[in-house]
Amino acid sequence: MKYLRSVRGRMLCIAFVPGGALVLVAFVIAFFLVQQAVRTSDLAMETAGAADRTARAVVALQGQRGDAMADPLRRTEAYATFTQRIDTAIAGLRDYARRAPDAESGYQQMTAVELLSVAEGMYRADSLALAGLDGVTRRTFAAAVAAYRAELARVAPQLTESGRTAYESLTRSADWSRLAAAEDALAAAEPLPVPESTWRSAAYTVSDQLGRLYSQQNQYAVQLTLDDGRRTLAGAIAAGTALLLFAGLLLVVVRRLVARVPVPVVPIMVPTVRAAIPRPRHARSRRPRTPEPWPLKAVFDDLRRS
Repeated sequence: MKYLRSVRGRMLCIAFVPGGALVLVAFVIAFFLVQQAVRTSDLAMETAGAADRTARAVVALQGQRGDAMADPLRRTEAYATFTQRIDTAIAGLRDYARRAPDAESGYQQMTAVELLSVAEGMYRADSLALAGLDGVTRRTFAAAVAAYRAELARVAPQLTESGRTAYESLTRSADWSRLAAAEDALAAAEPLPVPESTWRSAAYTVSDQLGRLYSQQNQYAVQLTLDDGRRTLAGAIAAGTALLLFAGLLLVVVRRLVARVPVPVVPIMVPTVRAAIPRPRHARSRRPRTPEPWPLKAVFDDLRRS
């Protein structure tokens, strides 16, 4: 019985090797998936914080640019300096979009960055118009207006359904038409087709709507990244649990199968000591006697006779 238990124990140990390996694989997979989910969530929060900081920095730089451009002597230099600083801040936000955990969230984040660039382009042109246009700045103004309109039209198909609805509502509004008419007149050095107060009200409304459009798209992109992190975490927990349950079931099945396997028992030969039984005399066999050697005297006698 001890030999039988030893053999079955060895079989169980051998059978438990794949089960133990499966448990180890489950732990490793779950660990890496959980780690990836945590990194995704951290990246989403980091991107949201960077987007908020960038938007605040852009607004602050826009205000500083407007104040600096009030001086006619520093107008061109201030416009170039602050515009470059704003472009640098937006480019930093693009780097966060490129580090997105998946293609979809990166695509949506990049779309949000493009909307922020559109809002800055509109405000850039407006700051030039407010500072006063001359032969040099008028060309810069016309280029800025054409750039932000073209970029907005290019980004519009990439928006979500709600974003496209907001875009169509903006471009079909009366404020958009008034602002567009005023910008076209300023670029052509023609008188404003609307009163200045109407132009300024329309510019404020359009700028606010573009900012809201950016905020909506940015929130959607961040939420998409957070949802991806939650799905990854849920998948890690589900995969790890499933593998552990399968490993446990495998061990139970193997144990029951091994218990039913017939193992041949090899008897162990143990020597025993038996008492010697004398054989009867009649059963003894005669053994030939060894011839006795000739005595030395007989040898000498034989030599003398010869």
